[in-house]
Amino acid sequence: MCRTSTLCFLVICQVLSVVKCLEFSGSDADVLYKINWPGKISTDLLANENSELYPITTANNEKYTCIIPAARKHEDNSNEPYTGPNPIELLAPLFNQNTCSFKLETYWTYEVCHGRHVRQYHEEREGKKVKVQEFYLGRFPKGQKEKLSLEYDELAKNPDKKSLIPTKKFDGIQMPYVEIEMTDGTICDLSNKPRTIKLLYMCHQHGKHEILSLEETSSCEYEAIVLSPFICSHPDYGPRGGGEDEINCVPQDKAGKVPRALDALEAESYKLRHQKVMDEKPQKLFAIFRVDKDGQDGESRVRVEIHPADSLEKNGEDLLGSLTDMNLGQVPGDVNPVQSFVSGKRCLQGGNGWWKYEFCYGKSVIQYHVDRDGSRTMVDLGKFDKQKHLDWIEAHPQKRPKPMGQRKQLSHFYSDGSVCDKTGKLRQTEVRLKCVEGTSGSPSSVSLFLLEPKTCEYILGVESPLICKIIDYADNNGLIPDAAMTNFDEIKSTSGETLQKPEKIIHDEH
Repeated sequence: MCRTSTLCFLVICQVLSVVKCLEFSGSDADVLYKINWPGKISTDLLANENSELYPITTANNEKYTCIIPAARKHEDNSNEPYTGPNPIELLAPLFNQNTCSFKLETYWTYEVCHGRHVRQYHEEREGKKVKVQEFYLGRFPKGQKEKLSLEYDELAKNPDKKSLIPTKKFDGIQMPYVEIEMTDGTICDLSNKPRTIKLLYMCHQHGKHEILSLEETSSCEYEAIVLSPFICSHPDYGPRGGGEDEINCVPQDKAGKVPRALDALEAESYKLRHQKVMDEKPQKLFAIFRVDKDGQDGESRVRVEIHPADSLEKNGEDLLGSLTDMNLGQVPGDVNPVQSFVSGKRCLQGGNGWWKYEFCYGKSVIQYHVDRDGSRTMVDLGKFDKQKHLDWIEAHPQKRPKPMGQRKQLSHFYSDGSVCDKTGKLRQTEVRLKCVEGTSGSPSSVSLFLLEPKTCEYILGVESPLICKIIDYADNNGLIPDAAMTNFDEIKSTSGETLQKPEKIIHDEH
């Protein structure tokens, strides 16, 4: 892929040692070009008045004709100065209409009221009463709109204004955006500072000011992308490199479909990429199946990791530790995933945003964030104490497991976490171990999710077919007696399989 047609031809000339390569000009710096070698092409395209033909001859005396599409005509013609409204003025109708956009997730709802505030909330009904848990992620200060408008007017006077406009990659394309920062949100109990959020307004002709994404970029600091058609009339806020044209090079005389030098280069590249795989002797592999639950759209993703069988012997502890991510699958050997889980030797780790969480059965629930330097910010959500769990069950008899044959869930109480700044109390978590049968993933896959129905009081959901194997061992308090541990040796998992080396490996990239 090349950004300009001139650059594409320079690449062709260098790679193929082309001895005759015509130069041409164009102002298509923001257009992507893809070079194709189709072998044959329709006569209509060759005769197209909007295309130009350029002959090239390689060092091997191979002749090709390349069809160059006409340069795209951009609305933002640099020869015509823009005199229309600045981006803030273009967004003003959205601010003045008191319009709000919403993003619904499994537990939280996000409300972006343009030009006013951003709110995160959850409503819970108890009969006719409605309890609302909410946090303001930011508010738009008075006078900020006028201040931003003046700043964009000053930016328009800068001859290099386009290069100063920030961009963010969206769907493979660099998109300029208008940044609106909202401050003075609800105080963050971790930093003791008000929450803040940056709204990035991007041009989308068919957008309805919807929230494309909203994420926590750092502790209590957020960023949201909003797709709006209002700023599309501004020439500086169109896609950067949003177009893609094709250069088709067809052989002449007796030349091959692809020049020999390019064909040899691609073959060498392929060989280098696969040399290690091709040289190795067939070996035994084992597969690890992971089911990840996407917090944004609730969709589950299944990943398959293939490892050499001998890596279990070399890196046993590290490898088994990695299984705790979202999977308790058994690997080759006598490792029992159920026993490892219930004994607390294997902890579960989950979360796909700023915060991650770790659950060690019978020990602790921790929320944490790993910084780039490897340091951790940790929040203790609760530790397991048998007597406090029994007291909690006594106070909440509805949390006791149902009779044998009817039970699908166990509830355990983890208390005495770190102090919550808002309530002055210690954090606590109810862990719900749920039996889930008939899932499409691995029989030993695990889904984790963390909710906060009340301030600093959490619910950690652990759902897996493996829970079905242990749920009937629990007593009337939901606890699994030590005597039951000896029976876990009979429980086997089928998530680990010994495989022969596959002929093809398909990479699933996200």
